[in-house]
Amino acid sequence: MLYQVPDEAYKMLYDYLNILAPFIILIIISVLIGLIIDRISRDRVIKLFNGYWVVLFYEDIDKNGLKEAYFGKINIPPRSGGGFELEYALKTIVNPVKLLGYLKRMYEDTGNEKYIKKARELYNHIIKSRRINIGFEEIKYDPFTEPSEASRKVYKDNIKDVYAIVRFVDIMSKEELERRMEELNKTFYPGTLYRIKRSITNFLGLAKDRLTEAFGAVSSKLSKVAPIPVEKEIKKTSETIVTGKLGSYEALLENSIGKLVLVKVKDIDGLERFYQGILREYSPNYIAVYNVDFRIEEEAVYIGRRLLDNYPIEKLDYHGWALREGKHLDIISIENKTDKSIIKVKNLYNNNIYIDKFIVNNQEVKVPDQNLEPDETVEIIVEGDIGENPEIKVQYTIAKKSDIIWPTSKVRVIGSGEPSERFIESILKKIMK
Repeated sequence: MLYQVPDEAYKMLYDYLNILAPFIILIIISVLIGLIIDRISRDRVIKLFNGYWVVLFYEDIDKNGLKEAYFGKINIPPRSGGGFELEYALKTIVNPVKLLGYLKRMYEDTGNEKYIKKARELYNHIIKSRRINIGFEEIKYDPFTEPSEASRKVYKDNIKDVYAIVRFVDIMSKEELERRMEELNKTFYPGTLYRIKRSITNFLGLAKDRLTEAFGAVSSKLSKVAPIPVEKEIKKTSETIVTGKLGSYEALLENSIGKLVLVKVKDIDGLERFYQGILREYSPNYIAVYNVDFRIEEEAVYIGRRLLDNYPIEKLDYHGWALREGKHLDIISIENKTDKSIIKVKNLYNNNIYIDKFIVNNQEVKVPDQNLEPDETVEIIVEGDIGENPEIKVQYTIAKKSDIIWPTSKVRVIGSGEPSERFIESILKKIMK
């Protein structure tokens, strides 16, 4: 005999489903919205540098007193929330012998030809850089050597440790420079399609902000009366929407896109410094400014007129690359007289150089003109006879034309660097009256 379900049970189930229906609909809608936000969530600032070679200036990880500087090609996957990965050049992979040994061991363990093929290809690339001085057959896996490292990942939680992501213009290829110029032209003189696209993006940003506020208010009320499993799902969905990254609209920045702006940043030396450049883009995570003269501190040591090997150096802990541009300053002559010595220094760089300190035989000397233009020479007078080959230590700052992305925690747009066209027109009208 079949058991007959009482009508009261059906009624209870029906009532329970009626209670759950609003929650189920809310969850479905919120999941769909979350998926849409997630799909377009690649930060609109950081994606400008996707595929370019950049230098990532990062917090001092190993606590040696030097900020980290990683060089690599930047890769920004969708749904990364502002995070990214920096892939090193093949010739700068950390401990490539360990990597090659590991691939050879994988081939021995599995017999899969792809591992030995990849090992040989990498070896042929790396051997050209002369970083390996042993034959391929001699390479063996050693579990106790330093691990290999081919990239550096920066998660969204670590954006606060980033000082700057710098794209140096002078290392860009011809094709990259052409793309950059097209990008700048669109920013300076936006067409109709660009304006429409930006309006839609800004609208979505505002919609996302309003949606977050509304969903937060509704979900907090519904979760109080919802069953436990549904309450957990509502809370999880709410967090997904709130943390979804989309370029929010900021009126005071929007009206400066493509304009010269003044920014105040916490620089790589820990000091606050002002820069100016063209505001390219902004987001909740980052601000991009193009055509910036980025400052880098250098140190050069001479014995007499001869620059010592491996100088100049930067006060940075480089990974994958070092800024090696050759000599910036030339000691033209050293003239010893009875009561003084005269050192002539010439700027060989293609931009201004600012001399911070000039030290001769461990004694700091005053420099009459610290800001040297290209090809400019300055005479530095030192009391007494310093000898034919004195030790000369010069600490100076160079400026490199760069496009820079700063985390919003490290930068603030202080104001415009140029008057607006509307302001100029209003002044001219008053003058003409």
